[in-house]
Amino acid sequence: MKNPFRRTMTKKIEETISALAKRVTQLDIQRRTARGTLDRAIQARQDALLVADEIDEAKLARLQRVVNDAASLLEGIEQAIATIAEQKAEAEAQLAAERDSSEREAAAQALDVQVAAIKGKLPKWLAASREFTDALTAVARLRHYETGEISAHVQNLAGQVEIACNLVLAELQALPDMIRNGNAPIPREERPAPIVAAAVPPPTMTVFMMRSARFRDHDGRKRFGGQYEDVIMPLTTAQKAMRLGVAVATTDTRRAALRGSRGGDFRPDAADVLDIDEAAERSGPEHAAHDTSDVMRQANFVQVDRGPERKGVISVQRLI
Repeated sequence: MKNPFRRTMTKKIEETISALAKRVTQLDIQRRTARGTLDRAIQARQDALLVADEIDEAKLARLQRVVNDAASLLEGIEQAIATIAEQKAEAEAQLAAERDSSEREAAAQALDVQVAAIKGKLPKWLAASREFTDALTAVARLRHYETGEISAHVQNLAGQVEIACNLVLAELQALPDMIRNGNAPIPREERPAPIVAAAVPPPTMTVFMMRSARFRDHDGRKRFGGQYEDVIMPLTTAQKAMRLGVAVATTDTRRAALRGSRGGDFRPDAADVLDIDEAAERSGPEHAAHDTSDVMRQANFVQVDRGPERKGVISVQRLI
């Protein structure tokens, strides 16, 4: 049975904490005001000491009293804030204890009900087991072996359960009070661990390099792909490399004849090694689906017209 007085006590503590927090907020505003008053009073006293040709003792005394009053007020406000902060901390600790006690009481009461259910159902289960074994034994007398074995097993099991429950029930009946007084932890249902979705690796593609090139992987690290070698690179980079003619798909027929023909003889820092990420792509029909390298394009070969085709016979002396 729930204790209504405990709920009332918890509510009162919560209201007290709320009131204390509100009072601290108000005092903090007053503290800022008092600090400003003190700063102005100190500045006025300094001005009187520095500006006047002759010090007016009466005026100086008045200014000092203003400084003293402002400092005393500020000190009092700060002491009040410190005191309320301690009261608030004590109230919060008391609230935590009340909530823990309430949670323990609820858990103990729930366990009391569960233990009572076990204790009440055990005799009924034992009686039903005996009735069941009596029925089996009646059939076993007709020389039915399996029925006799089932009867013996149930009788043995019922005896073991009765002995075990007599031992366990004594412990279970004492457990609710142990939970109430803090000598046992609050029983909590085990929650399944949250399912963490596996990180999907970024897409990659394996291509066959027609010329050596550099590129960045998904982590931004510089990588090198040697000519006539298979290289794994980010999908977008691989697609760009194929558009540039730097690489081809691994299904390309040239791969079977050229793969590994360089024998690992590479210089990643060579001047003709292309940077795929920085390379500009050409557009237009004259560059579409073209596999020519940049070096061949820059050569700018021009076909020379050599006139009509000429035919003739050349005499050659045979050597014996």
